[in-house]
Amino acid sequence: MSKCILITGASGFTGSHAVKYFSERGYRVIGTSRRKVHSSYCVMENCDLSNLEQTLSVVKKHKPDLCLHLAGINSVAHSWSDPLSVIQSNVIGTFHLLEGIRLYSPSCKIIIAGSALSGSNHPYAISKNLQQQLCIDWAKVFNLQVLSVRLCNLIGPGHSSGIVSLLAKRIVDMEIKEKGEPIELSHVLNEREFLDVRDAVACYDILFNKGESYSIYEIGSGRKTSLVKILSIYQSLTSIQLSYSSIESKPDSSPELMQSNRMRNLGWKPTYLLSDSLSETISFYRNHDITN
Repeated sequence: MSKCILITGASGFTGSHAVKYFSERGYRVIGTSRRKVHSSYCVMENCDLSNLEQTLSVVKKHKPDLCLHLAGINSVAHSWSDPLSVIQSNVIGTFHLLEGIRLYSPSCKIIIAGSALSGSNHPYAISKNLQQQLCIDWAKVFNLQVLSVRLCNLIGPGHSSGIVSLLAKRIVDMEIKEKGEPIELSHVLNEREFLDVRDAVACYDILFNKGESYSIYEIGSGRKTSLVKILSIYQSLTSIQLSYSSIESKPDSSPELMQSNRMRNLGWKPTYLLSDSLSETISFYRNHDITN
């Protein structure tokens, strides 16, 4: 009988790739989403993890062997305007999920998806720090198989609120209007680490098989790229003349590279080139409604 994997946040950017990946590899995939959505790759359950009753019901019903926890609020701006809702979603919602696993599927192996921004100074980062460390401490108390992943910026085809996708949408909008206009950017010289979302999902697969409980794994591409470089690659993919106006040209503190050696020792490495990821990203928005 095939293993059952529960993927929270299954309708999101990473989640939509994850349900496809694990379904194609023979898993019985159960997805959760706060929105009522349909997926051809999984059984989709309408579930808000901040609602304990809903969460317990889903876990009790499916009793997953594996759980990939991607759900939550990942907006820094939202965390400033409504910080308590971010704590409720990212911390309390996660503990509701762990309680469901503890009660109904205690042998389930759980991966908690963290963030590269966890070391930053804003409410979202605080919520992810709390989620990461408290979950591991909680898992030790109740002997649950929990590990955490800290990721760099994920890119690739699909609806995303990340800067690389926002730039692609802006360019496609200019292509539709057949008119270029300056793009306002801040910290254009600041170098960030970008990784294709499909490489991240493949990493989760390896961790389900080889990852150690109570551990924190960092995942990154091993290279940093500025927004100026991103724009130059996009320029090679469009006939619209691109330009930008810099809100802040002086680099602020560029984050350190993720320490991905531990993952590479498990046999994982990035397979998607940055240029290919950007090409597929802009192609995605050319073929989808950019107002979403």
